[in-house]
Amino acid sequence: MADELEKISRASTYLGTLLRRSADDVAWLWDHKNLLRRYAITDLYHDLTATLSKAASWSEAQRAVRRFKQRHFLRIGGRDLLGLAELPETTAQLSDLAQVALEGGLRWLQDHPHLWAPSTVAPHVPKVFQQYRLTVLGLGKLGGRELNYVSDIDLLFLRQDKETSPIHDVEGLYETLCLVCQRLVSLLADSVEGDRVFHVDLRLRPQGKDGELVPQVAGAAYHYLLHGRAWERQMLLKARPVAGDRALGMAFLHEVRPFVFRRFLDFQALDELKGMRDRILQELRSQHADAPFDVKLGVGGIREVEFLVQSFQLIYGGRMPQLDEPNTLTALESLKTLGLLPADAAQELQAAYVFLRRVEHWIQLDQNRQTQKIPSSQKVRERLAEFLGFEGYWARFKEALTVHTQAVHRHFTALFQPFETGRPQADEKLLGQGTEEACLPSKDPHLNRLLPSLNGLAGPLQPPVLKTIETLAAGVDGETLEAMAARMDRYIAQVRRRPGLLHFLGSHRALVPEIFSALARCDLVADLLSRQPSLVEALRTWPVHQVLHAQWQTSAEEILHKASSYEEHLEWLRRLKNERFLVLALQDLAGTLAQGALERALADLADFVVRHTLRAVMDAVGLDPQLPLAVVALGSLGSREMDYLSDLDLIFVYEPPEGEKSDQIPLEVIRMLQRFMRMLSTPLQEGPGYEVDARLRPTGSYGPLVVTRTNWQDYYTHKADIWEIQALLRFRFVAGDPVLGMNLERAVQHLCFQERTDAMVWPRLCQLRRRMEVERTAERDDAVDIKLGVGGLGDLEFLIQGVQLIHGHENLALRQGSTAALLTEALAHVPDGPRASVEMLEAFHGLRVLERRWHLMTNRPGSLVTKQHFLQMTRLGLWPASAESRRLETWEDLLAVRRRIRRLFQSLCEEAPSNVPKP
Repeated sequence: MADELEKISRASTYLGTLLRRSADDVAWLWDHKNLLRRYAITDLYHDLTATLSKAASWSEAQRAVRRFKQRHFLRIGGRDLLGLAELPETTAQLSDLAQVALEGGLRWLQDHPHLWAPSTVAPHVPKVFQQYRLTVLGLGKLGGRELNYVSDIDLLFLRQDKETSPIHDVEGLYETLCLVCQRLVSLLADSVEGDRVFHVDLRLRPQGKDGELVPQVAGAAYHYLLHGRAWERQMLLKARPVAGDRALGMAFLHEVRPFVFRRFLDFQALDELKGMRDRILQELRSQHADAPFDVKLGVGGIREVEFLVQSFQLIYGGRMPQLDEPNTLTALESLKTLGLLPADAAQELQAAYVFLRRVEHWIQLDQNRQTQKIPSSQKVRERLAEFLGFEGYWARFKEALTVHTQAVHRHFTALFQPFETGRPQADEKLLGQGTEEACLPSKDPHLNRLLPSLNGLAGPLQPPVLKTIETLAAGVDGETLEAMAARMDRYIAQVRRRPGLLHFLGSHRALVPEIFSALARCDLVADLLSRQPSLVEALRTWPVHQVLHAQWQTSAEEILHKASSYEEHLEWLRRLKNERFLVLALQDLAGTLAQGALERALADLADFVVRHTLRAVMDAVGLDPQLPLAVVALGSLGSREMDYLSDLDLIFVYEPPEGEKSDQIPLEVIRMLQRFMRMLSTPLQEGPGYEVDARLRPTGSYGPLVVTRTNWQDYYTHKADIWEIQALLRFRFVAGDPVLGMNLERAVQHLCFQERTDAMVWPRLCQLRRRMEVERTAERDDAVDIKLGVGGLGDLEFLIQGVQLIHGHENLALRQGSTAALLTEALAHVPDGPRASVEMLEAFHGLRVLERRWHLMTNRPGSLVTKQHFLQMTRLGLWPASAESRRLETWEDLLAVRRRIRRLFQSLCEEAPSNVPKP
């Protein structure tokens, strides 16, 4: 025992004094083996309350809290100095000690007002806690559970009125509440017998020292969301409830989360953070050159590590919830895991941070003083070098300090260099100002006239943009070139107005050709980015060549889980949907996603949006999440063959629970579904949604929006036309009650795959197909409808579905799968079908890809393609798209394939009874 206690005394003058002062503390530390123990926060709380229970006055309470602090400082500091605890344990235990002091102190003040409050005030203290909910937020190092031995603890007090009967003297009660909080501060921060628990700083509240001491939660949230400044975002990164009503504190942090973490990648935050850091460095430069090194504020010090971490958190935290982490070391680990920092860089920063914090701890613990400066006394320096593992050799310690601070500063400056602002080398280059390279004109003067905004976007961004437009210009006519240039110029103008987006493109220049090529060629991409230019930032998180739906869904759900409100949830959902949509379009253009995989990915995305929108709307209106309601998809969503412009064909089925009328739908369910449909389709700040079509429900648009299961079953069993049964072939449950959905899918199997003759199916389907051609197409000599027109996709889909209805009862292979997967099996039941199966399968894939590329280029609904547009797709490199389109390379190929498809389908209709119109 003597050796360990002697070592502690030599390492820290303050701890040595405490050991000599109290034999009881020595016994507690050694005889009771507390030196070997790490206290849980509950054990700390019990120890403090036991100590405070003996206090019979305010002064005794102050001394009791300090005795508690000193006893545990001996334990925590002793474990630290003897090498029994790593840095994370030490900082966590110090933070827990401060948190317990706040919670225990607040409880003591509440329970014993007669011991500390004036006699005229004491009777009103219980009324304060009847009137108000009070929460205490820890900020800074306390919030991050990384407190020093002699830290300020940064606190924010917040209140909320309780829903109680009104009290007349509310102003007086608020003054009493402020007095409670002031006394809590005094309990920790006053110097009593030469010691205090911790310094306390309350200046970080809204409006600082001029603001209310205990602001209302709603007022504080309003301040941050509408008027918050950059440093306040940084401050709230580390906020957490530490005393009082923790639920209230968590609700407040949830509400202000959109202020801290943005839906876009907030590269502009770098400018703000760097401005703060530069002001600190300027202050340091003004100090004397031979001043002692400050391990916190000096070059390569602790503050630079914290700023680097907080920069990544503010930029990427909205996108990556794993970065919503107040602890610096844990956040560094997350940055490494997420790939935002190289593993070696993260490890260097972690090692440097641990080293610098240990130095800081020794400096403070030696004299119990709030300082971060290396001591100037050679003797003290040698003691520092001894207890930090350098055997008293100051030179070796100094060398290690230099290595760590240089590593920190190297990574710190590497972070900020690409984003320097307000300097000729940086934004002026990106914006084309202040350099001789500010204007790099194209060799084609016509392009220079078409892209006026490009003259202001020189330096590193202009060459790839110019190269993209010059490459595309080679094969197009003047009108097409002007349209492409207009789309690009519009986007460039938007980029120039958004410094954060400018930074993103400047630091991800490899993406520029891909983005601008898609912009120039595709109205769909251009229109999407015109509404929300920053969608391209998704490419930092989800590179075009590495998109897996399961991985994306996990990340998206983590983001949605952090949404602070119904509106924020829906905006985030729309943002995520449109980002994913853009990434899939770019992946399609890059040729890295096959047709079937892209269709399934678009369907998976729509499923995700439908499920989460339904859940959000149900929560918002207060409906039971176990509501017996099924949302069912038909059409392309049902078969998971979505196109970029596909509608969502949805129907809603409700099963009244026991006690409700079996044939009625509750009004609140109908209103919820109406709201649900609006939220799917209404354009939001984060861009467009989906068009929703509910007309395929029983009795169509004239029938009720939602039907009971009994009525649904009765309609399709006794009243439905064969074409309505045909629509059920693509029936798929997507959201709501899974048991009801499974039962409906089982019923659909029975309805669709009954024994039927050709005469029961083909006459009606051929008649319907003819009506579609007459009523829903506008074909002419130079324009064909590749879906609904003669020999279009509709012929092949009707062929497959007719065969399913006739032969599905006996052939299990016809009962499920995509249209493409069913085509070969269906052709086995068609005259000359087996011989034509390879050609028809290629034709089907080719037409689907052609339709998709047409939608990408024009962003127009429908599928009427003109010869001019077909040739334009060819010149733009949008067609042929892949090996799947080899049979449709020319306009003449397209016409020939349509004729062959029509002959095959017509053979089925010619065998139908003669009174049926032939297509």
